[in-house]
Amino acid sequence: MWRLIAVCLIFSTLPVVNAQPYPSRPVTLVVPYPISGPTDIRGASRMTKTYKLMAANAPPAISDTLSRIVQQAIRYESKHTVLLDRQPGGATTRGAQHVARSLADGHTLLLASNETMILTPHYAPQVPYDATRDFELAAPLVNMPFVLMMSTGLPFKTLERLLSHIKMRPGEINYGSSGEGSTGHLAGELLRRAARLDMMHVPHNGGLAALNGLATGQTALMFAALPLALPYVNNEHLRLLAVASPQRTELLPDVPTLTESGVAGVEVAAWFGVFAPQGVSPNVIRWLSDHIGEALSDASIRNQLLALGLEPVRSPLSQFATRIYTEGERWGPVLKAARIPARKAS
Repeated sequence: MWRLIAVCLIFSTLPVVNAQPYPSRPVTLVVPYPISGPTDIRGASRMTKTYKLMAANAPPAISDTLSRIVQQAIRYESKHTVLLDRQPGGATTRGAQHVARSLADGHTLLLASNETMILTPHYAPQVPYDATRDFELAAPLVNMPFVLMMSTGLPFKTLERLLSHIKMRPGEINYGSSGEGSTGHLAGELLRRAARLDMMHVPHNGGLAALNGLATGQTALMFAALPLALPYVNNEHLRLLAVASPQRTELLPDVPTLTESGVAGVEVAAWFGVFAPQGVSPNVIRWLSDHIGEALSDASIRNQLLALGLEPVRSPLSQFATRIYTEGERWGPVLKAARIPARKAS
């Protein structure tokens, strides 16, 4: 009896695991850089007059906007600060690797897109992390629709006329993207396969550089993220033909979907979310999901994101996690069929 009491007294003096409220110290949000936006300008090798004019209208960096929203959401009911750690390099994989190797206590988080978590690991096999094995989704943030754009150097106003033009000139028409293995590149590959087109891919160093190539006639068409395309809706050099979403976007109600335009099976969107290292407590995940989700439901923040071309995610955490898993299965064969050369992520 006395031995049992002694054992109970010993354990009563030990610290209780996870008894401290979360967060119990400053949180670091790692932001792999660059992801999109005006940071693309820094990687440009040439600055044409058209490029400079477009750069002046470039949207704010998506990663900056989202990281500030997450920062405020975590700090709202916490006395601890949230540090934004921008980590460049490795096609955004260095920052992800850092978080994957961090302590799984929720105090080191990752802001990541589908390119960091799904696409890059598929075409750069030496990436030292696995999205489903090494990370836990803490909170979905936004969907980012893509739109099909055409150079106004071509005299067409409908997708049907453009596709007929491409089919009559096999191998002569180029389509651009922000880089090998990017979402825009894969959207172009889906279009090429769905419409049975023979066209060439021209990768650029970032989204703004790809738009510049389109505006100056180096390429005939490209899929652009909606935040990148919105400032140039009425640009004399560019024309929006269709959105690559199941439904029309409320920001471009007059632009039809690809399905409405006669091309089915080409539905593409990027996304952003917050991730924690695998093994983090479910209570921490629940706390992050609740607080960040509440911030995204705020009317002013929602309107801010919609104005940028970003759609706040409304689906449950489990549903979005399933989407990430299924996208990995979907894009693998497309990358393989496109014969995209593996590139180093470091």
